[in-house]
Amino acid sequence: MFYETRVFDAYGNIKQTISAQDLKNRHWSKFQQSEANLSIYPKKKTSTPARKTENKGLLLNKH
Repeated sequence: MFYETRVFDAYGNIKQTISAQDLKNRHWSKFQQSEANLSIYPKKKTSTPARKTENKGLLLNKH
């Protein structure tokens, strides 16, 4: 159940009044949009390929 909502500015004056019907319509339209955006198979995150590391310079001798 939605109730009429009043939006106030910083000085306490009523800036806007939103009716219960407007809130209800907004809620259900947002809900339908979010349901439409969901998919059965979530997208997989693609990982970056691992870099090949090669020693092309100095060779270190272990003693």
